[in-house]
Amino acid sequence: MAERRSAGRRAIPFTAELAALGVVFGDIGTSPLYAFKQGLNAVGGPGVSDADVLGLLSLISWAIILSVTLKYVMLVLRADNDGEGGILALVTLLDLHRSATGKRLFLLIAGLVGAAMLIGDGVLTPAISVLSAMEGLEVIAPELDHWIVAATVLVILLVFISQRAGTERIGAFYGPVMLVWFLSLAALGIHGIVQAPQVLAALDPRHGILLLADNPMLSGLILGATFLAVTGGEALYADLGHFGRPVITRAWLFVAMPSLLLNYYGQGANVLVHRESVRNPFYDLTPEMFEVPLLILATLATIIASQAIITGVFSLAKQAIELGYLPPMRIRYTSEHNDQHIYVGRLNWIMMGACAAIVVSFGSSDRLASAYGIAVAMAMVSTTFLFVAYVRRRWHWPWPALVGLAGGLGVIDLSFATANLTKLHDGGWLPVTIAALVLVVMVSWRRGMEGVGLQQRRFTEPLDDFVAKGRPAGCAVSPRTAIFLSRGGAMTPVALGRLSELLNVQFTRAVIVSVWVASRPRVPVDERVRVLPLDSAHLRIDVRFGYMQQIDVPAVLGPALYAQGVDPDDAVYVIGHERVMPPDDILGVRDVLAHIFAFLARNAERSVDRFGLPRPRTIEIGYPVRL
Repeated sequence: MAERRSAGRRAIPFTAELAALGVVFGDIGTSPLYAFKQGLNAVGGPGVSDADVLGLLSLISWAIILSVTLKYVMLVLRADNDGEGGILALVTLLDLHRSATGKRLFLLIAGLVGAAMLIGDGVLTPAISVLSAMEGLEVIAPELDHWIVAATVLVILLVFISQRAGTERIGAFYGPVMLVWFLSLAALGIHGIVQAPQVLAALDPRHGILLLADNPMLSGLILGATFLAVTGGEALYADLGHFGRPVITRAWLFVAMPSLLLNYYGQGANVLVHRESVRNPFYDLTPEMFEVPLLILATLATIIASQAIITGVFSLAKQAIELGYLPPMRIRYTSEHNDQHIYVGRLNWIMMGACAAIVVSFGSSDRLASAYGIAVAMAMVSTTFLFVAYVRRRWHWPWPALVGLAGGLGVIDLSFATANLTKLHDGGWLPVTIAALVLVVMVSWRRGMEGVGLQQRRFTEPLDDFVAKGRPAGCAVSPRTAIFLSRGGAMTPVALGRLSELLNVQFTRAVIVSVWVASRPRVPVDERVRVLPLDSAHLRIDVRFGYMQQIDVPAVLGPALYAQGVDPDDAVYVIGHERVMPPDDILGVRDVLAHIFAFLARNAERSVDRFGLPRPRTIEIGYPVRL
């Protein structure tokens, strides 16, 4: 499948690059709306000098070159799992989700923290992007500035509500709109550079170094603001599976990066000529006749950026669900052609409420910028840890090269992360709190499922032992074929054991099905089903899916059942449903996590929906499990 997608991309490369502009670069592509402005505020606002402007531009330039181009485009994008990227792809490549102890446990924690941080970032990105675009009203129509927050909330609500319809239909417009956006950024940048060509001297990294050396007390704020220019860098890796490394690389090197750098330099040149432009250097760079069209275009670009990050959070959540770190949630597939187009309703509404509340609470991009960036900075540190471990394990670099790689990337990422930590007291606590809540949910669910697995042994026995016992005397035999879902193929499904033990009922044919999620994003059709006949009445079937694939058990089982002489349309599905009972008393952290797990289990999607089972032919057998 990955090969077919790659072939399609090679056949129409321009179309692929165009689409990548809308999906991959939406977040980083809208950073000129606020990044340089926040950098000027950090340096000194209206009192900035020419050296300050050049130093800030130098830092932004080299942050883009080193953090995005060198780290992600040239290095990290090469670490793919069958074409898929993202921080959880690194977790699966290192097999950390299977078992992790010692150093591997540290890497697993780093991966989960990074994933939680990215989910937290998904709440803040739409807020700051749309709010920054709407603040153009302050320049274009100052008398309407009191409507900025209301207009931002309205746009955000529309963005989240529209997610239910899926992005495939309107996705065709994303690429062309973002192409116009990037070309506009480049054109505005050239317009500004012509006014003060000396601004190009900022490409010399010494200007950035001098700025930090001359302002040691402000270096944290300056680097924190500089980081806003690269916050979309992680999206390049997360969206790797959509387009592949060659397409993302070409779109970045030939369109996105040049346009961004030109615009930042144009803003800097305009500030050198017009000091009053520090209040909103992006919109002040725009000729008056283009202000309204640019406001509309900026709004469209931020909507696209918001939709891209929301879709990315959905994809990340699905990976976490299938890998066993989040409770199952109903996932709706919005495309018949692409299993990456998904909609997670419960997550969508939670994010919408949180995002709208953040806009109302902070009220301006200046205040929100203090909260923004820290989540992505921590996620980038996590990616570096995992990537270095991956290079050591898979690429077998010699130790000197590995130490150089870890040191170089570490200096970049830890510098930005440390700088962003200075924002904790001034809003930075918000994304950290969101990420912490997500991490608690992840840990609670994982530990809870492990506890359920241990407790289930009270109700079951090895499958071979159950089959060997045969049918007990006087056992009632149903003429139907029953399909039982089992958490582990070697153990008897609880539902099968309890029917036999409590009701003395068995079936003419019992099919024990175990659903496994592989460490790969996709499992080919010819590797998906394994059939193991146990005796004339019992059949074991192991079904494997990739963590990015839609799980439809009946569709996959059909051919295998027909081959064994079983009519899948006549069989009934019997599944066990645990009623989780947490401890009566809360005496420690484990008890708190158990109560959280019990709440999550009560509200998780049921197996009948998760596995696409036919409701009219599905029986659920409940049983208590005390943690």
